[in-house]
Amino acid sequence: MNRPKIRRASVTDAETLVDVYHSAYRENRELGFPAKAESVSESDIAEWIRTNRVYVAEGDDGVVGGVRLETTDEDRVKLSRFGVHEDWKGEGIGSRLLEYVEDVVRADGYATIWLTTPGEHPFLPDLYRRRGYEKTGEYPLDFRRYDEIVMEKRVRDRR
Repeated sequence: MNRPKIRRASVTDAETLVDVYHSAYRENRELGFPAKAESVSESDIAEWIRTNRVYVAEGDDGVVGGVRLETTDEDRVKLSRFGVHEDWKGEGIGSRLLEYVEDVVRADGYATIWLTTPGEHPFLPDLYRRRGYEKTGEYPLDFRRYDEIVMEKRVRDRR
């Protein structure tokens, strides 16, 4: 695949993103880290798009990845619902999406981008560490058999 085009999602992308998220999060369930995103509905995604910033990676075959940004306070943005369709994993799409949204967060004047991820996941914490994210805390989950960790990355000095 050529370098994917990253753009802000529109509500019309919700149907395609359902397939992307179901596919992307299937592997986590198989590894013992189930997430709601694996069974998300089109209406859920449409609501994310209306109330947050959602970006998609689009290749020759359409939308192959997505990520959601939620402003959590004046200096911080949460990255969530980050996923790449299983058919396109390993093609650099996830790295491109992360790079793009980090640039968006920086350009918008925020100091920190943060996320949660299963601390015991076999590769996700390391993936984020390689991108400059550091563990800053625990994120207990009462409704799962596993807990998550909080990871943050400074993208600019405070305002």
